[in-house]
Amino acid sequence: MGTTSDTIVMFGNNFGLFASEKRARWLLRRFHRLTSDEGRIIAESLDPYQTDEEIHLAYHETNRRRGRMGGQIRVRVRYKLHRTPWFDYLLVSEEEMRGLLEGTRWELKHVFESGSGPYSAVIEKT
Repeated sequence: MGTTSDTIVMFGNNFGLFASEKRARWLLRRFHRLTSDEGRIIAESLDPYQTDEEIHLAYHETNRRRGRMGGQIRVRVRYKLHRTPWFDYLLVSEEEMRGLLEGTRWELKHVFESGSGPYSAVIEKT
């Protein structure tokens, strides 16, 4: 049997690395196999809907029309002459996070709100 871990840490808004609903569900199932019976994920995300910026609200709506999650963003990193390929990054509300966990044998146990959008979550095996 391979090595297992008790905790997967996804601070720094790294819940976003799940990229999309489909990939999140796939990775959550994989994380379930890679962690011990007491496994947990400690993650940070940003609620993209805590804004009144018209451009952000329009972006959310465009995403939904395209069959994407509202807070799914497409980015790439540039440094001088170097750049990464474009990739998806996922920002989710607490409600959306709960929805992504459904059927993956993980559940949202604790949420630590910042009051301004970012939040941390403790996700445990069911």
